[in-house]
Amino acid sequence: MSLLTTFLYYFFFSSVILFTGIGTNKIIDLKLEKLKSLTFCSKILISIILSTMMGWFITKGILVPLKIAELFPLVCFLIYICIDAFLEAIIRLTTGKTAAEFIFSYLVIVISVSESISFANTIFIMLGCFAAFVGIIPFVIAFRKRNSDTTSDVIFCRLFLYLALLILALSSWDVSWLNPEVFQ
Repeated sequence: MSLLTTFLYYFFFSSVILFTGIGTNKIIDLKLEKLKSLTFCSKILISIILSTMMGWFITKGILVPLKIAELFPLVCFLIYICIDAFLEAIIRLTTGKTAAEFIFSYLVIVISVSESISFANTIFIMLGCFAAFVGIIPFVIAFRKRNSDTTSDVIFCRLFLYLALLILALSSWDVSWLNPEVFQ
């Protein structure tokens, strides 16, 4: 599987936002200003990149040879907490704003390390997951602006229907008769 195929798989066809639900609560709960913030997205990306790289090297270099690879989520958690706390402190000192986010970043790190077969594969899985997160933000912002006058319960129901339609649109291209290998 090429690296571009890996990226596209985790961005479109197996989007962590739409198919596994990772980060859905963050996108729904976050304020629009925070989603548009370059600082927020940059902090998430930097913490995911550094944590994924260190987590992969420690898992493949130490945990697998010692046959304790089951502990990699704990190792990734500890690495992510240290990096995230450092970056959060820098952001709070420089901008005075918070850019706290945990669940999405940590689960992307765990998915990237657990489903990869090489270091490059790990990076492309992580980038595909992050691109899926960033790629869905304009849709949610447009949806919220369009439905700003309705009550919150109705918005959440409509938003989940909207996300279901996005899943259907992305999944419709994965139908077997549209796959060129079927006709060979």
